[in-house]
Amino acid sequence: MTRPGRTPRPDRPIVRRLILVSGQEGAGKTTIIRALLPHTPSGARVDAEDLGQVNPCLFDDAFWRLLRANVAALVRNYWAAGFENVITGSFLTTRDDFLRFRELVPEVDEVFMVQLLVQPDERLRRRLTRAKRTTQEWRDRVDRADTADTTIAADQDGYRYLAVDSTAMTPGQTVTAIVRGFPEIYGSRPPG
Repeated sequence: MTRPGRTPRPDRPIVRRLILVSGQEGAGKTTIIRALLPHTPSGARVDAEDLGQVNPCLFDDAFWRLLRANVAALVRNYWAAGFENVITGSFLTTRDDFLRFRELVPEVDEVFMVQLLVQPDERLRRRLTRAKRTTQEWRDRVDRADTADTTIAADQDGYRYLAVDSTAMTPGQTVTAIVRGFPEIYGSRPPG
């Protein structure tokens, strides 16, 4: 039976890879996760923002455990179906978030972490002009909890790291930077 994620190749076992997209609210994680998929061979995407839509919205420890578990279950299902490269994000902002998630997907072979960095003025502009509108109260609440974390770059434990300052970049330019940054996945050609 042919699996939907790849053409069967008996000479090579599946390599399970995660491409994690992190960054503060308004950095463009959802946009980049979606834009990166068409360039990702044997790829699937799981945007945790889609999975985390609950009412009431409680950002407590129990919610984050549930969200990580749901993302991990979908990632594992895609791997089981033969998709080698799963892009996910919108649920981790710190190295500790990554380590807690990593425990849920022990079978992963390679992890690639993209941290989207955006200057505060541009991040605010994006938050105010994007389709998913927020209130000032919401932005203030998120900003108290969602601070920039330098440990993702400094303490690379089990992942390849790529910082992309996308402040002045289009989504296409950001995708190009990611594709060039991870030739193990995308080869040496820029997206076309």
